[in-house]
Amino acid sequence: MNSDLANLIELQNADAEIARLKAEIAALPKKVAVIEEKLAGSKAQLEQAKAALKTDEANRRKYEGEIQNLRQKISKYRDQMLAVKTNQEYRALGTEVEFAEKGIAGFEDKILETMLDADERERDLKRAEGELKAHAAEIEKEKTEARSRTSEDEKALAEWDAKRSQYRSGVAAEILRHYDRVLTFRGSAIAEARDHKCSVCQVMLRPQAYSDVMTNERIIMCDSCNRILYFVPTVEPDLVNEEPRQVATRPEADAAAQ
Repeated sequence: MNSDLANLIELQNADAEIARLKAEIAALPKKVAVIEEKLAGSKAQLEQAKAALKTDEANRRKYEGEIQNLRQKISKYRDQMLAVKTNQEYRALGTEVEFAEKGIAGFEDKILETMLDADERERDLKRAEGELKAHAAEIEKEKTEARSRTSEDEKALAEWDAKRSQYRSGVAAEILRHYDRVLTFRGSAIAEARDHKCSVCQVMLRPQAYSDVMTNERIIMCDSCNRILYFVPTVEPDLVNEEPRQVATRPEADAAAQ
């Protein structure tokens, strides 16, 4: 095979892998951000449960304070009832006492409600604490895996960059410029010629061009998409033994280009 063509095939493999690694490295911070959002959601639920408990406690203290005030009023009204001189004044103070007692009963009902709510709030709090603990452990594991994957990708990227430089150095400058232009505009610059067609754009090749591509000894471009073409020969089955011989494997670069 033509040395430029062989290096170009390897170069496209390297460029494809470099692009994949860069995309994965770029995506990992976003993945970590999503992980952090999950943890923030668990923390928010815990804070809501704590806030609800505090609100119930504050309401209970407020109701207890109102009851205390009303009891003091009842005590004052009853003291006054002992000193009044008319039945009208006595009845008026009695009405105030009844009104205060009803107020106390109402606040006691509210206290009971807050106590029942508090039981539910406690369950919510314990559930939120358990979920936060589980999520924190899970999320820390995911973050560790993400950081490890990033480190591995960066190491692999450095290795592929070195290979890419090696392959580029083995290609003639003019051919390399053509490769770079087509790669920029089309995403791939190398394609297998198969069944008399460019396997990427599917345009038929001229008979002579296809014949030349089959030798893999010259740089031949597709007239339609300008990709550089190569040919993977397949060996026909052995007609005597009727057992197929090994078939050449197509380079990964062409598979990626499709």
